[in-house]
Amino acid sequence: MKTHETQLLESTPYRSGCFAPSKELAGAISQVQGTVASAIDSLFNKISIDDKFGNPTGEEIYNYQSKAYLVIGNMSEFITEKGVNKDKLRSFELFRKNISSPEIITFDELYERARFIVVHNQS
Repeated sequence: MKTHETQLLESTPYRSGCFAPSKELAGAISQVQGTVASAIDSLFNKISIDDKFGNPTGEEIYNYQSKAYLVIGNMSEFITEKGVNKDKLRSFELFRKNISSPEIITFDELYERARFIVVHNQS
Protein backbone atom coordinates (compact mmCIF):
# COMPACT_ATOMS: atom_id res chain seq x y z
CA MET A 1 0.00 0.00 0.00
CA LYS A 2 1.30 3.41 -0.94
CA THR A 3 -0.39 6.75 -0.14
CA HIS A 4 -3.24 8.61 -1.79
CA GLU A 5 -0.71 11.22 -2.90
CA THR A 6 1.55 8.79 -4.79
CA GLN A 7 1.74 9.72 -8.46
CA LEU A 8 0.32 7.08 -10.80
CA LEU A 9 1.99 8.36 -13.96
CA GLU A 10 5.09 10.29 -14.92
CA SER A 11 4.33 14.00 -15.22
CA THR A 12 5.49 14.34 -18.84
CA PRO A 13 4.45 12.13 -21.75
CA TYR A 14 6.73 9.30 -22.83
CA ARG A 15 5.53 9.87 -26.38
CA SER A 16 2.72 12.03 -27.67
CA GLY A 17 -0.46 11.00 -25.85
CA CYS A 18 1.24 8.21 -23.88
CA PHE A 19 2.21 8.50 -20.22
CA ALA A 20 4.40 5.90 -18.54
CA PRO A 21 3.63 4.56 -15.07
CA SER A 22 5.44 6.42 -12.31
CA LYS A 23 8.57 4.92 -10.79
CA GLU A 24 6.63 4.46 -7.51
CA LEU A 25 3.81 2.54 -9.25
CA ALA A 26 6.20 0.31 -11.20
CA GLY A 27 8.31 -0.32 -8.10
CA ALA A 28 5.27 -1.14 -5.96
CA ILE A 29 4.05 -3.67 -8.55
CA SER A 30 7.46 -5.36 -8.56
CA GLN A 31 7.52 -5.43 -4.76
CA VAL A 32 4.05 -7.00 -4.50
CA GLN A 33 4.84 -9.60 -7.16
CA GLY A 34 8.08 -10.50 -5.37
CA THR A 35 6.33 -10.78 -2.01
CA VAL A 36 3.66 -13.08 -3.44
CA ALA A 37 6.29 -15.26 -5.13
CA SER A 38 8.25 -15.55 -1.87
CA ALA A 39 5.09 -16.43 0.08
CA ILE A 40 4.20 -19.16 -2.39
CA ASP A 41 7.72 -20.60 -2.18
CA SER A 42 7.77 -20.58 1.61
CA LEU A 43 4.21 -21.79 2.20
CA PHE A 44 4.28 -24.68 -0.27
CA ASN A 45 1.21 -25.64 -2.27
CA LYS A 46 -0.74 -27.44 0.47
CA ILE A 47 -1.02 -26.61 4.17
CA SER A 48 -2.71 -28.94 6.65
CA ILE A 49 -4.22 -27.20 9.68
CA ASP A 50 -3.67 -28.47 13.24
CA ASP A 51 -5.59 -27.49 16.37
CA LYS A 52 -3.89 -26.01 19.46
CA PHE A 53 -2.89 -29.52 20.61
CA GLY A 54 -1.22 -30.41 17.30
CA ASN A 55 -4.05 -32.67 16.11
CA PRO A 56 -4.99 -32.42 12.43
CA THR A 57 -8.35 -30.70 11.93
CA GLY A 58 -8.93 -32.19 8.50
CA GLU A 59 -8.77 -28.72 6.97
CA GLU A 60 -6.41 -28.10 4.10
CA ILE A 61 -5.45 -24.88 2.36
CA TYR A 62 -4.09 -24.82 -1.17
CA ASN A 63 -1.88 -21.92 -2.17
CA TYR A 64 -1.35 -21.77 -5.92
CA GLN A 65 -1.66 -18.13 -6.86
CA SER A 66 -2.60 -15.67 -4.17
CA LYS A 67 -4.72 -12.69 -5.09
CA ALA A 68 -2.79 -9.47 -4.53
CA TYR A 69 -3.90 -5.85 -4.40
CA LEU A 70 -2.03 -2.58 -4.63
CA VAL A 71 -3.78 0.48 -3.22
CA ILE A 72 -2.10 3.58 -4.58
CA GLY A 73 -2.76 7.14 -5.69
CA ASN A 74 -5.94 8.91 -6.62
CA MET A 75 -7.90 9.26 -9.86
CA SER A 76 -8.07 13.03 -9.27
CA GLU A 77 -4.55 13.10 -10.70
CA PHE A 78 -6.17 13.07 -14.14
CA ILE A 79 -8.56 15.98 -13.53
CA THR A 80 -7.63 19.40 -14.84
CA GLU A 81 -9.38 22.76 -14.51
CA LYS A 82 -11.50 22.01 -17.58
CA GLY A 83 -12.05 18.28 -17.26
CA VAL A 84 -10.30 14.93 -17.44
CA ASN A 85 -6.98 14.56 -19.24
CA LYS A 86 -8.02 11.72 -21.54
CA ASP A 87 -4.46 10.77 -22.54
CA LYS A 88 -3.43 10.30 -18.91
CA LEU A 89 -6.61 8.41 -18.00
CA ARG A 90 -6.27 6.15 -21.05
CA SER A 91 -2.59 5.49 -20.32
CA PHE A 92 -3.35 4.50 -16.72
CA GLU A 93 -6.39 2.35 -17.55
CA LEU A 94 -4.62 0.48 -20.34
CA PHE A 95 -1.64 -0.14 -18.08
CA ARG A 96 -3.59 -1.44 -15.09
CA LYS A 97 -5.99 -3.53 -17.17
CA ASN A 98 -3.00 -5.40 -18.61
CA ILE A 99 -1.44 -6.20 -15.23
CA SER A 100 -2.95 -9.46 -13.97
CA SER A 101 -1.43 -9.21 -10.51
CA PRO A 102 -1.62 -7.20 -8.40
CA GLU A 103 -5.01 -5.62 -8.96
CA ILE A 104 -4.39 -1.88 -8.87
CA ILE A 105 -6.97 0.19 -6.98
CA THR A 106 -6.78 3.88 -6.19
CA PHE A 107 -7.71 5.19 -2.75
CA ASP A 108 -10.77 7.02 -4.04
CA GLU A 109 -11.99 3.86 -5.81
CA LEU A 110 -11.51 1.83 -2.62
CA TYR A 111 -13.46 4.43 -0.66
CA GLU A 112 -16.33 4.33 -3.17
CA ARG A 113 -16.44 0.51 -3.05
CA ALA A 114 -16.60 0.55 0.74
CA ARG A 115 -19.26 3.30 0.73
CA PHE A 116 -21.37 1.32 -1.75
CA ILE A 117 -21.19 -1.80 0.45
CA VAL A 118 -22.16 0.13 3.58
CA VAL A 119 -25.02 2.02 1.91
CA HIS A 120 -26.47 -1.07 0.26
CA ASN A 121 -26.22 -3.26 3.37
CA GLN A 122 -28.14 -0.93 5.64
CA SER A 123 -31.62 -2.21 6.43
